[in-house]
Amino acid sequence: MSQETRGYTVLVVEDEDTLRQACSDVLDAFGYCVLLAANGEEAVQMVKAEGERIDCVLLDLTMPGMNGATTYAQMRKIKPDLRVIVTSGHDVEDALQQFPTGSVFEYIQKPYSMYELHRRLQELLASAASGNAA
Repeated sequence: MSQETRGYTVLVVEDEDTLRQACSDVLDAFGYCVLLAANGEEAVQMVKAEGERIDCVLLDLTMPGMNGATTYAQMRKIKPDLRVIVTSGHDVEDALQQFPTGSVFEYIQKPYSMYELHRRLQELLASAASGNAA
């Protein structure tokens, strides 16, 4: 377990069961506490219930029902300083067009390696610890 990840809680919001479970397994192995949501509605409810302990959200952009952009907006209403990494198979320009101007999040394009995900989480959480917006 890494000193940099111990105690951090990541909410994984992914509608693909296999990818959601793979992310959970790998993040757990890296030492993160992991919460899972299969869709946007579950994610919003989880942020309402567990928001104080969620340090970062890994959010799929394209999901049935409430999409990633709407989910992002709803979660940010509940916890305005929530750190978010949006994931998508779309290129970054297409993804950004789905969000209101001024939305603040990190972006990682699918497919991504689990080591890349871990590195990006470490960077985001380190910036949170130093007080930088992301």
